[in-house]
Amino acid sequence: MRVYLSVDMEGIGGISHPAPTERIDQGYPSAVALMVGEANAAIGGAFDGGASEVVVNDSHGSMFNLDPADLDPRATLIQGQKPWSMVQGGGGEAGGGSFEVALFVGYHTRAGHPSGVIAHTYSGAPTLTTLNGRPVGESGINAVVLGAWGVPVGLVSGDDALADETAAWLPWAERVVVKRVVSRGAAASVHPSLARDLIREAAQRAVRRAAAGELRPLVLDGPITIEVEYRNGGQADHAAVAPGAERYGDRGVRIEAGDPITAYRGFLAGIRLAGLVDAPVR
Repeated sequence: MRVYLSVDMEGIGGISHPAPTERIDQGYPSAVALMVGEANAAIGGAFDGGASEVVVNDSHGSMFNLDPADLDPRATLIQGQKPWSMVQGGGGEAGGGSFEVALFVGYHTRAGHPSGVIAHTYSGAPTLTTLNGRPVGESGINAVVLGAWGVPVGLVSGDDALADETAAWLPWAERVVVKRVVSRGAAASVHPSLARDLIREAAQRAVRRAAAGELRPLVLDGPITIEVEYRNGGQADHAAVAPGAERYGDRGVRIEAGDPITAYRGFLAGIRLAGLVDAPVR
């Protein structure tokens, strides 16, 4: 039973404002410690549930946040600037072989969400992201890519608004709430020890349910359309240079493809190109 674990930071319990998620902030080391704690809880739960191997993808920012020495030694860690970003090593063209289940820890709500804590999609450039006409965040986008490689998502952890977002896209997945929304930059978090207990228990259930065939990959019928509205027209102009992209409206870019992988390639290229306008590439 091989388990893929993608770990972000903004959805970690105890993190309620974007500042500590940046490397230059004095609170960043504490945020990393919280991130490591929840990652280890998911790893431990996965092995408790029968995992034979756990591969961890450090999926926040520049993607070299987790301290390898602090991570559960049973896990393999993927870090650094990766071509396939948050799904690197998850299967298919992104490498890593086949997995029976994926776990998403520290995730957050989509760009444009009315209340989610530190809501965004992949970078600060998008103001709205949709998949086949439905608002979607990183959990849904990543799940449909993994789904194309036959990997179901069995767990998503973050705030209570993310739990609702997850229910709409991945109703079979375990939903772990480690904090409740107060505003985009404020949350009421459970104690880190409780957050880790909740994640460990849910990860164990998710792996056992995957083994029992109770989960399914997120598979959408083609064509696949991803639309992104950016903060300004300049970002949209840059994003629209990606192959297969087209501009729409004032700040929008549409990618339509026959399969999720091609659509994701165009989406990811567009996000990176848009980032060149006003901010470093993420």
